[in-house]
Amino acid sequence: MKIFLATFFLIIPSVVFPAEWNEISGIYAVTAKSLIDPSEDEPMDSHYRIQLKGDSAKALYQAMKVAPQTDECTGATAKTVGEMQCLYFEAGGTYKCDFSIDIATQRIVYGVVC
Repeated sequence: MKIFLATFFLIIPSVVFPAEWNEISGIYAVTAKSLIDPSEDEPMDSHYRIQLKGDSAKALYQAMKVAPQTDECTGATAKTVGEMQCLYFEAGGTYKCDFSIDIATQRIVYGVVC
């Protein structure tokens, strides 16, 4: 029985938690839907905007299984899936990802304006 329990507790965590969990690097803001010049009638806390940087942005960029394109706004190499976009800045070797969560609908929406 002891061998079974030891085996169980050694194997189960790798099945239940197969991915490595890491800390996120970046910044966030709670804003209105219209990031630039929202109207007075608009709720100022409807969107959770996220900007990932460093290793967390690199991991998301690499996980996006789409062909990279050149971003018109920054000139960086961009990968976009739906409304989520990650950029690779070749000159500095850095990554950045921008997206927002519409809090009411729990949907991902675009995070920054060009």
